Amino acid sequence: MKKIRQVSFLALALATLLLFSSCLSSRQQNSVVRTIEVTGTSEVVLQPDIASFSIQVQEQAPTTGEAQALANAKMAELLAVLRKNGVADKDITTTGLTLRPNYDWIDQKQVLSGQLASQSLSVTLRNLASIGTVIDQLGQVSSIQLDSVRFDKEDKTSSIQEARKKAVDDAFAKAEMYATSSFMKVGKPVSISESSFASNGYSVRAKTMLASESLAMGTEVPTGSLTVSASISMVFEMY
Repeated sequence: MKKIRQVSFLALALATLLLFSSCLSSRQQNSVVRTIEVTGTSEVVLQPDIASFSIQVQEQAPTTGEAQALANAKMAELLAVLRKNGVADKDITTTGLTLRPNYDWIDQKQVLSGQLASQSLSVTLRNLASIGTVIDQLGQVSSIQLDSVRFDKEDKTSSIQEARKKAVDDAFAKAEMYATSSFMKVGKPVSISESSFASNGYSVRAKTMLASESLAMGTEVPTGSLTVSASISMVFEMY
């Protein structure tokens, strides 16, 4: 009788151990989290509402004072054109002001040719409809340099948000496609990270303009469009 009890106890212990092992194995399998990582991208097209460009004047004369007076007079003409066309003072910034001697090389010798005075401005134009007119009027001032007209949008906040939302939608769509192809379902996002974001204006080259140049036709400066883009990396649970 005692022997039968011992055998029964051992059988019960073995059964309990097997049941525990089975539960543990099942729990371990359930604790394995299957994931998939995808990248969502998007682009949003928007219209520019500002233009920026730089203007430079440079004059040479026998003395620094004379060169500076010539440069100042020319700069005054440019500023008058800008202000007449509604450009506010806060949108006109001096980016360079130089007074220096200028030398030429003659017979392998450095010879003083005069004194140079130069000044450059950075200008932001908010009325894009007037950009052709402004450039034409600036071009009436003799021997100036106008560099790289650049178009941009001053406030891109809403466009950036739209691009991010579209990137998230794109990531979800990709995860759903991969899950369906693998006979699985998409769970909750495990992590989200913005891997890159780009927003670039573009430039238009403009050459030095001379007052003697004929302006039979007004300058046309198409503004085109801009693009903001977003790229988001997301990790999803899969089951």
